[in-house]
Amino acid sequence: MKRGLISLLLVGVLVFSVVASGCISGGGSTSSSPTSSTPATTSSSPTPSSSTTTTSSSSTSSPTSTTSSSPTTTTTTTPPATECGSGKVVIWHAMQPNELQVFQSIAEEYMAMCPNVNIVFEQKPNLEDALKAAIPSGQGPDLFIWAHDWIGKFAEAGLLEPIDNYVTADIKNKFAPMAQEAMQYKGHYYAMPFAAETVAIIYNKKMIQNPPKTFAEMKAIMEKYNDPNNKKYGIAYPINSYFISAWAQAFGGYYFDDKTEQPGLDNPATIEGFEFFFKNIWPYMAPTADYNTQQSIFLEGRAPMMVNGPWSIASVKNANISFGIVPLPPITKDGKTYWPRPYGGVKLFYFAKGIKNKEAAWKFVKWFTTNPQVIKQLALQLGYIPVLPEVLNDPDVQKDPVIYGFGQAVQHAYLMPKSPKMGPVWGDVDSAINEILQNPANADIPAILKKYQDKALKDIQGG
Repeated sequence: MKRGLISLLLVGVLVFSVVASGCISGGGSTSSSPTSSTPATTSSSPTPSSSTTTTSSSSTSSPTSTTSSSPTTTTTTTPPATECGSGKVVIWHAMQPNELQVFQSIAEEYMAMCPNVNIVFEQKPNLEDALKAAIPSGQGPDLFIWAHDWIGKFAEAGLLEPIDNYVTADIKNKFAPMAQEAMQYKGHYYAMPFAAETVAIIYNKKMIQNPPKTFAEMKAIMEKYNDPNNKKYGIAYPINSYFISAWAQAFGGYYFDDKTEQPGLDNPATIEGFEFFFKNIWPYMAPTADYNTQQSIFLEGRAPMMVNGPWSIASVKNANISFGIVPLPPITKDGKTYWPRPYGGVKLFYFAKGIKNKEAAWKFVKWFTTNPQVIKQLALQLGYIPVLPEVLNDPDVQKDPVIYGFGQAVQHAYLMPKSPKMGPVWGDVDSAINEILQNPANADIPAILKKYQDKALKDIQGG
């Protein structure tokens, strides 16, 4: 795990290049993150942004969890006065309280430099529905924040404002390739990126001195600590289409191929991944898919490790757990090595159609997303993985275990597909998972996945 700082930078840059250029080619990739309870059966994808909202009421999170002092608390890069703009910029979001506090702090810093600008954040628990209702009627925001998997369906629906005239080559090239790809759809730019994300193993250092480097080691740890009679388990692991995507795609399977725009639930490799998860991980878990319950098990010290993303780090810190982060470890099978491949996403500021203050919004977003000190602040305080390669070279970022751990995990992530045809597939995958969970030990997984593959094909065609 310990590598030189320069090595980490090179790895980080290569990671984004690999994910952007080739990860989807072998099979689909898709969306983002956890729902707060049992897997949803709606057509909207469960993204990390949605999970942080639905879990924000939990006692494990706190708006003060990321306010500890750090060298990045004050941004020192000041844009020229001509870059300030003026007027009100409204940003809709579905962030967790601790995330919002950091974003508001950054915005206040900008407004102190640009006193004629008023940045307003508005919480929307059901952000997608709110946007779809408000934008066509001219009542939408200037900007909204979400993972990049919405860009296709929102662009196709005419709900986004192109920013092609603003995104020059020098601006675009500031970002890692993965982020450059995420901010555009069918030749137009609609958004600006500020972080990448995926899931990894978060482990309790008091219980695990040597984190697993192979799946065999991971399984040995689960076996050692699993004690369901005393409500202790080998691993805490929310279950939904996002979280177990790592295993569905481990052997070359996929939910959806963004190039062919076809689902792959009945692909033999997808079936193999599902069967692997329910045979080798599920038996060491509390028998619930619920996000909050699974997270609480880890926070209460009743499991040595948890699979989760950067959005959960504030809660882990609040629980005073000494923790480390490593990627989901590889599986050795028939002499071959297979890496679990969780979905990876890019967080974006989207420009909404009908934007009322485009100039001021652009100047704020440009400052926010291209300012190394701002991105460093997000990294160190919230665990966001930088998409500005120069930030990866910062010594404070390189030595941070959160950024390092999730940065390593991004190496094995699939970029979420941007095709709007993926939308209904999320619900079909979650429905398949729910059916398997009715009797995991005896479920006919191939038959269930075939059933929902057929349904996904119909849903994609609108039938």
